[in-house]
Amino acid sequence: MKEQIRKTNHHAVAGFLLPFVAAGAGCGWVLFNKGRIDTPSSLLFLLVVVPLILAAGLVFSLRSLPRIKDLGDRDYAYSGLVLNIFFSLIYLGSIIYIVYLLP
Repeated sequence: MKEQIRKTNHHAVAGFLLPFVAAGAGCGWVLFNKGRIDTPSSLLFLLVVVPLILAAGLVFSLRSLPRIKDLGDRDYAYSGLVLNIFFSLIYLGSIIYIVYLLP
């Protein structure tokens, strides 16, 4: 009997991994700039690049949901969606902290 090779739901895997990429990029920004927000390029990175990575992860997670029945990877699809929402909330909380609570 020939064994079938199951296709991977690539959107689910990408949606699962992109929140970690966004967190790594944000942590790298903090380490590289030593937590300072004194240059426009560093502020641009924090306010544009990190949210774009999070948004891409959310889009990939949402696009993977209809493909669960055909391709599988249900655990990656749903956990990616939860991680994207969770990391987005952490990101928004940190932006609120930086803008309103730091002098």
